[in-house]
Amino acid sequence: MGYEIKIDAWLEDAATLIRGIDVNSVADAAEGLLRVRDANGTMFLAGNGGSASTANHLALDLQKAGISPKGVRPKVISLSENIGLITAWGNDESFDVVFEKQLEALAEEGDSLLIISVSGSSPNLVRAVSKANDVGMLTVGFLGKDGGACRDLLDCPIILPSWDYGWVESGHVVLHHILTNIFHESDHSQVGLPKT
Repeated sequence: MGYEIKIDAWLEDAATLIRGIDVNSVADAAEGLLRVRDANGTMFLAGNGGSASTANHLALDLQKAGISPKGVRPKVISLSENIGLITAWGNDESFDVVFEKQLEALAEEGDSLLIISVSGSSPNLVRAVSKANDVGMLTVGFLGKDGGACRDLLDCPIILPSWDYGWVESGHVVLHHILTNIFHESDHSQVGLPKT
Protein backbone atom coordinates (compact mmCIF):
# COMPACT_ATOMS: atom_id res chain seq x y z
CA MET A 1 0.00 0.00 0.00
CA GLY A 2 0.99 3.63 0.07
CA TYR A 3 1.01 4.17 -3.71
CA GLU A 4 -2.37 5.90 -3.85
CA ILE A 5 -0.97 9.45 -3.83
CA LYS A 6 1.57 8.63 -6.55
CA ILE A 7 -1.04 6.85 -8.67
CA ASP A 8 -3.39 9.82 -8.37
CA ALA A 9 -0.59 12.19 -9.41
CA TRP A 10 0.36 9.99 -12.37
CA LEU A 11 -3.24 9.86 -13.56
CA GLU A 12 -3.51 13.64 -13.25
CA ASP A 13 -0.30 14.06 -15.29
CA ALA A 14 -1.67 11.73 -17.99
CA ALA A 15 -5.01 13.54 -18.11
CA THR A 16 -3.29 16.92 -18.39
CA LEU A 17 -1.17 15.68 -21.29
CA ILE A 18 -4.17 14.22 -23.13
CA ARG A 19 -6.21 17.40 -22.64
CA GLY A 20 -3.33 19.37 -24.16
CA ILE A 21 -3.55 17.64 -27.55
CA ASP A 22 -4.21 20.18 -30.32
CA VAL A 23 -7.63 19.17 -31.64
CA ASN A 24 -7.16 21.13 -34.88
CA SER A 25 -3.92 19.29 -35.67
CA VAL A 26 -5.62 15.94 -35.15
CA ALA A 27 -8.57 16.97 -37.33
CA ASP A 28 -6.26 18.19 -40.11
CA ALA A 29 -4.34 14.91 -40.05
CA ALA A 30 -7.52 12.83 -40.06
CA GLU A 31 -9.01 14.76 -42.97
CA GLY A 32 -5.81 14.38 -44.98
CA LEU A 33 -5.62 10.65 -44.32
CA LEU A 34 -9.29 10.21 -45.24
CA ARG A 35 -8.55 11.92 -48.57
CA VAL A 36 -5.71 9.47 -49.17
CA ARG A 37 -8.01 6.55 -48.41
CA ASP A 38 -10.82 7.89 -50.60
CA ALA A 39 -8.37 8.34 -53.51
CA ASN A 40 -7.32 4.69 -53.06
CA GLY A 41 -3.85 5.70 -51.90
CA THR A 42 -1.75 3.65 -49.52
CA MET A 43 -1.21 4.74 -45.93
CA PHE A 44 2.20 3.74 -44.56
CA LEU A 45 3.06 3.79 -40.86
CA ALA A 46 6.39 3.50 -39.05
CA GLY A 47 7.87 3.61 -35.58
CA ASN A 48 10.66 2.14 -33.47
CA GLY A 49 10.42 0.07 -30.28
CA GLY A 50 7.08 0.53 -28.54
CA SER A 51 6.07 2.94 -31.30
CA ALA A 52 6.56 0.13 -33.82
CA SER A 53 3.95 -1.87 -31.93
CA THR A 54 1.61 1.12 -31.97
CA ALA A 55 2.16 1.51 -35.73
CA ASN A 56 1.35 -2.17 -36.29
CA HIS A 57 -1.79 -1.94 -34.15
CA LEU A 58 -2.98 1.25 -35.86
CA ALA A 59 -2.42 -0.33 -39.28
CA LEU A 60 -4.68 -3.26 -38.49
CA ASP A 61 -7.37 -1.05 -36.93
CA LEU A 62 -7.46 1.37 -39.87
CA GLN A 63 -7.61 -1.46 -42.38
CA LYS A 64 -10.37 -3.30 -40.54
CA ALA A 65 -12.50 -0.36 -39.38
CA GLY A 66 -11.85 2.27 -42.02
CA ILE A 67 -13.88 1.27 -45.09
CA SER A 68 -15.11 4.40 -46.89
CA PRO A 69 -18.77 5.30 -47.56
CA LYS A 70 -18.23 4.20 -51.18
CA GLY A 71 -16.79 0.86 -50.08
CA VAL A 72 -13.12 1.75 -50.59
CA ARG A 73 -11.09 -0.57 -48.39
CA PRO A 74 -8.10 1.22 -46.86
CA LYS A 75 -4.68 0.13 -48.02
CA VAL A 76 -2.54 0.32 -44.88
CA ILE A 77 1.01 -0.99 -44.45
CA SER A 78 3.17 -0.80 -41.34
CA LEU A 79 6.81 -0.47 -42.35
CA SER A 80 7.67 -1.75 -38.85
CA GLU A 81 5.98 -5.12 -39.41
CA ASN A 82 8.36 -7.14 -41.60
CA ILE A 83 11.17 -8.08 -39.22
CA GLY A 84 12.98 -10.08 -41.91
CA LEU A 85 13.12 -7.14 -44.30
CA ILE A 86 14.00 -4.68 -41.54
CA THR A 87 16.91 -6.79 -40.32
CA ALA A 88 18.09 -7.49 -43.87
CA TRP A 89 18.39 -3.78 -44.65
CA GLY A 90 19.75 -3.06 -41.19
CA ASN A 91 22.40 -5.76 -41.42
CA ASP A 92 23.42 -5.25 -45.04
CA GLU A 93 23.30 -1.47 -45.21
CA SER A 94 22.22 0.53 -42.14
CA PHE A 95 19.34 0.67 -39.67
CA ASP A 96 18.92 4.28 -40.79
CA VAL A 97 17.45 3.14 -44.13
CA VAL A 98 15.05 0.38 -43.05
CA PHE A 99 11.91 2.47 -43.68
CA GLU A 100 13.24 4.61 -46.51
CA LYS A 101 14.08 1.55 -48.63
CA GLN A 102 10.58 0.16 -48.21
CA LEU A 103 9.09 3.46 -49.35
CA GLU A 104 11.39 3.49 -52.38
CA ALA A 105 9.91 0.15 -53.41
CA LEU A 106 6.25 0.73 -52.54
CA ALA A 107 5.25 4.38 -52.20
CA GLU A 108 3.67 6.61 -54.82
CA GLU A 109 2.63 10.24 -55.04
CA GLY A 110 -0.64 10.73 -53.20
CA ASP A 111 0.10 8.10 -50.56
CA SER A 112 0.72 9.00 -46.92
CA LEU A 113 3.25 8.27 -44.19
CA LEU A 114 2.36 8.44 -40.51
CA ILE A 115 5.30 8.16 -38.13
CA ILE A 116 5.04 7.51 -34.40
CA SER A 117 7.99 8.68 -32.31
CA VAL A 118 8.55 10.15 -28.86
CA SER A 119 11.76 11.94 -29.87
CA GLY A 120 10.87 12.74 -33.48
CA SER A 121 14.58 12.49 -34.27
CA SER A 122 15.29 8.83 -35.02
CA PRO A 123 17.47 8.84 -38.16
CA ASN A 124 15.43 6.13 -39.88
CA LEU A 125 12.23 8.14 -39.40
CA VAL A 126 13.82 11.41 -40.49
CA ARG A 127 15.00 9.68 -43.68
CA ALA A 128 11.59 8.10 -44.22
CA VAL A 129 9.82 11.46 -43.91
CA SER A 130 12.32 13.07 -46.29
CA LYS A 131 11.74 10.27 -48.81
CA ALA A 132 7.96 10.62 -48.45
CA ASN A 133 8.21 14.36 -49.09
CA ASP A 134 10.32 13.70 -52.19
CA VAL A 135 7.68 11.27 -53.49
CA GLY A 136 4.81 13.71 -52.87
CA MET A 137 3.15 11.95 -49.96
CA LEU A 138 1.12 13.42 -47.11
CA THR A 139 3.25 13.20 -43.95
CA VAL A 140 1.79 12.96 -40.45
CA GLY A 141 3.53 12.45 -37.12
CA PHE A 142 2.50 11.46 -33.62
CA LEU A 143 5.41 13.01 -31.71
CA GLY A 144 6.56 13.88 -28.20
CA LYS A 145 8.99 16.26 -26.52
CA ASP A 146 9.41 19.29 -28.83
CA GLY A 147 8.73 17.31 -32.02
CA GLY A 148 12.41 16.77 -32.76
CA ALA A 149 13.95 16.82 -36.22
CA CYS A 150 10.74 15.59 -37.89
CA ARG A 151 8.54 18.41 -36.63
CA ASP A 152 9.36 20.85 -39.42
CA LEU A 153 9.48 18.13 -42.10
CA LEU A 154 5.90 16.95 -41.56
CA ASP A 155 2.70 18.29 -43.10
CA CYS A 156 0.75 17.45 -39.93
CA PRO A 157 2.83 17.13 -36.75
CA ILE A 158 0.83 16.27 -33.63
CA ILE A 159 2.96 16.86 -30.55
CA LEU A 160 2.45 15.72 -26.97
CA PRO A 161 4.84 18.12 -25.21
CA SER A 162 6.29 15.80 -22.57
CA TRP A 163 9.70 14.23 -22.08
CA ASP A 164 8.20 11.21 -20.32
CA TYR A 165 8.29 8.30 -22.75
CA GLY A 166 5.49 6.37 -21.04
CA TRP A 167 3.01 9.22 -21.05
CA VAL A 168 3.79 10.21 -24.63
CA GLU A 169 3.42 6.61 -25.81
CA SER A 170 0.10 6.40 -23.94
CA GLY A 171 -1.01 9.62 -25.62
CA HIS A 172 -0.09 8.16 -29.00
CA VAL A 173 -2.40 5.21 -28.31
CA VAL A 174 -5.20 7.69 -27.54
CA LEU A 175 -4.52 9.39 -30.90
CA HIS A 176 -4.52 5.97 -32.56
CA HIS A 177 -8.02 5.22 -31.26
CA ILE A 178 -9.31 8.71 -32.08
CA LEU A 179 -8.12 8.27 -35.67
CA THR A 180 -9.60 4.77 -35.87
CA ASN A 181 -12.96 6.05 -34.65
CA ILE A 182 -12.93 8.90 -37.16
CA PHE A 183 -12.29 6.41 -39.97
CA HIS A 184 -14.95 4.05 -38.65
CA GLU A 185 -17.54 6.82 -38.40
CA SER A 186 -16.61 8.55 -41.67
CA ASP A 187 -19.54 6.99 -43.50
CA HIS A 188 -22.05 8.48 -41.05
CA SER A 189 -23.46 11.97 -41.05
CA GLN A 190 -21.82 12.73 -37.73
CA VAL A 191 -18.28 11.73 -36.82
CA GLY A 192 -17.86 10.74 -33.20
CA LEU A 193 -16.84 8.07 -30.77
CA PRO A 194 -18.84 4.82 -30.81
CA LYS A 195 -22.08 5.09 -28.91
CA THR A 196 -22.46 2.97 -25.78
